[in-house]
Amino acid sequence: MAASFRYREDRINPLHWTRQHRLAWLLISLFGVVAGALLAFIHSPFFFFDPSAWSSFDGSLLYPGTNWMWPPSGFAVTAILFYLAQLFRSSSN
Repeated sequence: MAASFRYREDRINPLHWTRQHRLAWLLISLFGVVAGALLAFIHSPFFFFDPSAWSSFDGSLLYPGTNWMWPPSGFAVTAILFYLAQLFRSSSN
């Protein structure tokens, strides 16, 4: 009984995850950074509803203003969601 409990503890600790799980966690979190950067661009004054708006994407990156919090928020949200998915998956086994 104690061995299975220890195994469950290891599965919810990210330091004991396999390389594949840690890599997936990193990739999902980086996807959150990209999504956050796109949301920051959409909420910036550089975004206009026309096809040439994407050419000013670099302008929104050079002048972040108050939109700097979107990429780190995207990273944190996706990292937490992935961790919670792993936590619920380990608790169901």
